[in-house]
Amino acid sequence: MKADSVEYQRSMDVTSSAIAILASSLDFKTTIENLAALGASGIADWCAIFSFENEQTVRRLTRPEGLYSLDLHASSGPGHVLRTGEPELKSVVTDETIESLGLKPGQLLGVNGAKPTAYMCIPLSAAERMVGAIALISFDPQRTFGETDLRTARDLGGAAAVAIANARLYRQAEEANRLKDEFVAMVSHELRTPLTPILGCVHLLRTAKLSNTNFERALEMIERNALAQVQIVEDLLDVSRIIAGKLHLEMKSVQIISVVEAAMDSVRALAESKNIQIVTSFSDVSEPVDGDPNRLQQIVWNLLSNAVKFTPAGGRIEISVQQEDDNVEIRVTDTGVGIPSEFLPFIFDRFRQAENDSKMRSGLGLGLAIVRHLVELHHGSIAASSAGLGQGAVFTLKFPFQTRRTATAVQSSNV
Repeated sequence: MKADSVEYQRSMDVTSSAIAILASSLDFKTTIENLAALGASGIADWCAIFSFENEQTVRRLTRPEGLYSLDLHASSGPGHVLRTGEPELKSVVTDETIESLGLKPGQLLGVNGAKPTAYMCIPLSAAERMVGAIALISFDPQRTFGETDLRTARDLGGAAAVAIANARLYRQAEEANRLKDEFVAMVSHELRTPLTPILGCVHLLRTAKLSNTNFERALEMIERNALAQVQIVEDLLDVSRIIAGKLHLEMKSVQIISVVEAAMDSVRALAESKNIQIVTSFSDVSEPVDGDPNRLQQIVWNLLSNAVKFTPAGGRIEISVQQEDDNVEIRVTDTGVGIPSEFLPFIFDRFRQAENDSKMRSGLGLGLAIVRHLVELHHGSIAASSAGLGQGAVFTLKFPFQTRRTATAVQSSNV
């Protein structure tokens, strides 16, 4: 009975000390080190705290710190408790167990070279999400971990989970602030860029005696840059509507080839100015799609304008429209600068632009994100592919025909 009382008091001391550690410092590293030291002195002889970076990687936050692969199929360690969601207790510590902690067997020894004899690993959860694990080891041959030790370790792990979760929230807040600052700087730059030639042309119109030809050129430059600025503002407004859930479509029966031709007319002049050849391959697609014609044209125009923007002078753009089962497929292929393979998974993310090639950095990085959202609102799909930098890019759109949409709606209503 006396032994139980001692164990209970020790557990209470560890719990109260863990709470005190959380309250005593705002520094994440200091907090983790103090919690690990508490685990090593109050529960076991050695304690390590781990953070799950993702499903493939785990970080050991305590000394020796390290980042290593997370094996979800391991029979022991952080990967095991992440997979099972349950704590593990062992009275025999194998080399495999030590290796699961990101250590070599010879690295984990006690006083006078004592080997591990008892082991416990507890999953750490915060806001119903597994964020890490805490491992405790004893080098005492007479020591085993029981239910009281498990409860105490869970209390200690709870404090560690709070610290890890708070640190992640802090990093996310810092990242959000950084992205906000970058976004404000980017928007300011993009809005100012068209203003420079506009103001320059206005100054010439006021002060210089221009020939009729140069007068017309100045007006065209003003108009072109004003339209570019309008497009930036429209993109910002569209993103705002998407985030607020207020972007609505006016759906009607639409012939997709007429939409593609209208989008081509909008970019033809720019393509001709760069001597870019636009080649079409239209199959006989007479069946309509259900969509907003203006938004459908915006989708195709965005892909075509990007193709023109990122294709060098003298290049080639191919546009094909064909039927594929119950869908119409639109494909835009260019001979432009291409897309880095590591960037392809993020090509449709907001504010994301390729970092390793200055030719890929242009605009706000909103156009393709808006395109993807509009495509999804039309129950379609979009995919991008590229063989790499300098190898061009291919964007493939698919939209269901109106008859298929109608049949699907009827089937859904009858279920």
